[in-house]
Amino acid sequence: MPDRYSAQFARILVCTALLLAPVALAQADKWYRVELMVFSYPAGGAAEQWDATPDLAYPEMARFLTSQGERSAPLGSAPDRSTTSVEPSAAASLQPTPFTTLPSTQREFASKANSMHRSGRYRILFHEAWIQPMKGQSAALPIVLDRSGDGGKWPELQGTVNLYRSNEINLETNLWLNTQGEYLHSVWRMPPPPLGPPSVAPQSAVSGPKEERTYPYRHAVLLKQTRLLRSGETNYLDHPMLGVLVKVSSLSETDAGAPSQPATSTEPKP
Repeated sequence: MPDRYSAQFARILVCTALLLAPVALAQADKWYRVELMVFSYPAGGAAEQWDATPDLAYPEMARFLTSQGERSAPLGSAPDRSTTSVEPSAAASLQPTPFTTLPSTQREFASKANSMHRSGRYRILFHEAWIQPMKGQSAALPIVLDRSGDGGKWPELQGTVNLYRSNEINLETNLWLNTQGEYLHSVWRMPPPPLGPPSVAPQSAVSGPKEERTYPYRHAVLLKQTRLLRSGETNYLDHPMLGVLVKVSSLSETDAGAPSQPATSTEPKP
């Protein structure tokens, strides 16, 4: 008789553990869908006084977004070991691939981006959506938005964004817009800003020193802000020459089709 009760109690414990496991996993991982759009106002800085030599720098530790079809995350200043496991488990195989850009058809801001582009008053510089776990500030790695460290044309937009959790979701922007300095009153030009870290191991490490690249702009304008975000809410970061639209939604809200909350600031009108 005692053995029968022990067996029943053991089955109850196993069933309870199986029911609670998905809840515990979801609480630990805190997965979110992120959509980020950065755009410029071509004539927005004429009346502003800008810092002649802004403090422009990339963090020592950073990561990159991957594109669809890439097998592994590109190498930044350091890999994000927090999302890497030695032996993939059954639970891990059910998780989405972190920091991989979603297809363009899954961007909620697509219609707004098209309207802004058609208006001729804005230039869309970056627009991607992806899924990521939301870590604490000490474990989060900033995401480099440009591939200037890989060669090619010097980009108009450079810098990083960082998303992390404290009591709320935080967004830190460290972005700068390279300009021809139409708002400057002389032929002066600032020293070139740093190029981004390479997203892959550079071939030049084997073949020789990296070729020096000429900075084709005259000046750069910095957008450095920290903003608290609420899950499922569209936020607009305003600036005379740059704008950022961002929406961060927990996967549970996305799956349930929760209605979006209004933006915390007035969004640009096409």
